Amino acid sequence: MRIAEARVTLGVVAAREGDLDSALAFGERALTGGRRSLPSLAMVSADLGQALQSQYAHASEAQAFVAHLRELRGGQ
Repeated sequence: MRIAEARVTLGVVAAREGDLDSALAFGERALTGGRRSLPSLAMVSADLGQALQSQYAHASEAQAFVAHLRELRGGQ
């Protein structure tokens, strides 16, 4: 779980630095990793979702990832 959380943090940093591809890659690796607590990971991933929405509202791949995060959180 700690590795997944670290990947989410790296994704947030990448998004804020303007690197959409890396942000999405870190986010996907966090969500598809082995052992993880899905509810906890969804909560931690909220920062990444916010960074992607604010920086890349126009990018369809960013919006698809944000939609996936919403599904993990139960449609919130």
